Amino acid sequence: MDFKEKLRGQIAAAGLNGFTERQLFARLNARSAAEKKEIKKALDALAADGVFIAADEKKKSGKYKRNGFQSVGAPKKYFTPESINAVKGVIQSKERGYGFLIPENGGGDIFIAGDAMNGALHKDTVYAVVTNGSVFGGGGRRDGKVAAVLERGMKTVVGLFKRTREGETSVVPDDRDYAKSVSVPPNRSKNVADGQKVVVKITGYPQNGPPEGEVTEILGRAGAPAVDISAIVYAAGFGEGFDKAVKRDARAVAEIPFDRSGRTDLTGVLTVTIDGDEAKDLDDAVSLTRSGRDYKLGVHIADVANYVRHNSPLDNEAFGRGTSLYYPGGVVPMLPEELSNGVCSLQERANRPTLTVEMLIDASGEIKGGKIFESVINSDARMTYKNVDKILNGDAELSERYANLRPMLFDMLELSLILNAKRKKRGSVFFESRESAVEFDEKGGVADIKPYEFGVSNSIIEEFMLAANETVAEFVGHMDVPFVYRVHENPSPEKMSAFKVFMNGLGFKISIKDPVEPRDIQECLDKAERTEYKNLVNKVLLRSMQKAKYDTANKGHFGLAAKYYCHFTSPIRRYPDLVAHRIIKTLLGGGLNDKNAKKMTAFCSAAAANSSERERAAAAAERQCCDYFKALYMENKIGAEYSGVISSVTGFGIFVELPNTVDGLVRAEWLPPDNYIFDEARYAVIGKKYSFSLGDKVRVRVEGADRALGQVNFSLITDR
Repeated sequence: MDFKEKLRGQIAAAGLNGFTERQLFARLNARSAAEKKEIKKALDALAADGVFIAADEKKKSGKYKRNGFQSVGAPKKYFTPESINAVKGVIQSKERGYGFLIPENGGGDIFIAGDAMNGALHKDTVYAVVTNGSVFGGGGRRDGKVAAVLERGMKTVVGLFKRTREGETSVVPDDRDYAKSVSVPPNRSKNVADGQKVVVKITGYPQNGPPEGEVTEILGRAGAPAVDISAIVYAAGFGEGFDKAVKRDARAVAEIPFDRSGRTDLTGVLTVTIDGDEAKDLDDAVSLTRSGRDYKLGVHIADVANYVRHNSPLDNEAFGRGTSLYYPGGVVPMLPEELSNGVCSLQERANRPTLTVEMLIDASGEIKGGKIFESVINSDARMTYKNVDKILNGDAELSERYANLRPMLFDMLELSLILNAKRKKRGSVFFESRESAVEFDEKGGVADIKPYEFGVSNSIIEEFMLAANETVAEFVGHMDVPFVYRVHENPSPEKMSAFKVFMNGLGFKISIKDPVEPRDIQECLDKAERTEYKNLVNKVLLRSMQKAKYDTANKGHFGLAAKYYCHFTSPIRRYPDLVAHRIIKTLLGGGLNDKNAKKMTAFCSAAAANSSERERAAAAAERQCCDYFKALYMENKIGAEYSGVISSVTGFGIFVELPNTVDGLVRAEWLPPDNYIFDEARYAVIGKKYSFSLGDKVRVRVEGADRALGQVNFSLITDR
């Protein structure tokens, strides 16, 4: 036992709480300077771990002073977090300096004023004490004060390098929620020029000053699209390159031929991949045969676990990234190209190791039987969504070129429609989402932006992957083994109650059970399907849903109305899928023993939490990149007029979405003069003369575009 833990035990044995260093020295009979130094060092370490919190003394009444911490001139007192009802959580700070504590164990957010942050910054894990309102939540706003910073959330910052005439150097973070500039000493600035985008590693947190750091990478001149996109990617925690150890590991495993022994040879089975035009990381292939009215569907997934060994440099890097990040015109892969685009990718006419999910499905869409096994495939064709759609629509030239595939493709269409109908019958929710497609010109500029075309072939692959993921999750779910599930929990009763009021306000009579069922949600969408409120109801419902995440507990998937669900079909680009593969391969190889089951349980828990966080970070970065290109495109459209639909209503203005998917803000002060009231429940801004609600059709003029913010500004045209 080290001295820190020994001291912790001595303090507990002595029943100390709310003690000063001097009182601790006396209780432990520490007299020498060396003893006191060791005790202070261990006590500081315990405080850094959050075992104790340094705070003000108690009042005479015995009540804890809630108006401050570590008053000037007052000795530090150390309290256990429980004794002062400290709440542990993560800080979400805002540009103006204040923030919110998101409690670790749930409950409402706690407002933290700027002067109560106590040195805490964006994404830090802290202890805070509630200073106003109930510690246990309830009605009304809760205010708090940070008592201790346990862990810094942002180890690096991406931002704009600034050099003053006096020679002072700093970096202004791109993330405006990180409300402090980072001071960079000249000898740690790598001679960066003023106005360049850089990556800064935080090296220290002075008590009375901004954080300090050193420049680790120079991205380039701010304003250049390639540089700005790199900055977004780095800020999200996705370094664009791989270090030497990871590259070396990737090259080594890529050169080793895979072992075919023990694998089912499917190289003679007609098999295809169907992906986007530009995709190179092909991790799923499909095959289909018919026997009477039954279908035998094979979903063959790249056996990435055959190459990426647990706890290897490759694996640790993949774990840290959690996912590949896709943005218009590029991708930051989870795995190096030797694997993602090479030996793991199910390339045409190449033998590849795979994990196959084989399902026997009847004419009603019922899966009558399924099995999972290690296999070898050889893809007959690298098909694209566009070409498959053309074949299914009767394109003569492509139908002739792929005559050997055509019958199977039509069978695949037929089966996908059966599976889709089965899913809808059981209550699966079918939300509509508009994704953006950004097209570039030869010089790398944005040529056009339009909605992504989601064709029939996309639906085929989607239905087959859903079926495979569900089959795998159910297979594992019946065994008592650690696993990572993809879960989507029921929406909260409060949000469903608010949604019911909203629907009634639109004139729809709806019935929502308690607890709500997926079928209730789909019925609401169906009622709005042929009305002018279709998109509006879709948007509001989406905002009422919980976020899907990864979890070691099987909580089902509400949106899919599935009792079991996981992610299994994209191990090249998603880490949870790779974890699922490892567990499946272990089960196929004889199962888990008590020793490795315990280790795998802990690992699955860490992988689920990290993958959920990395997924959110990647999604935010992808949106930010897309918004950047939209603003870049609209820079040349100043003064142009468009018709659009109100996509969001806030207290500071309304957002309008154009047919090409570009969103723009009409600020509240730019609305036609009127006495407006923001009605949050009705998603509307209501005045005496004008009213603007979610889903309203409006006419706008482009007033400006800021690519750095990814924001487009509109004004309303109301006089026509």
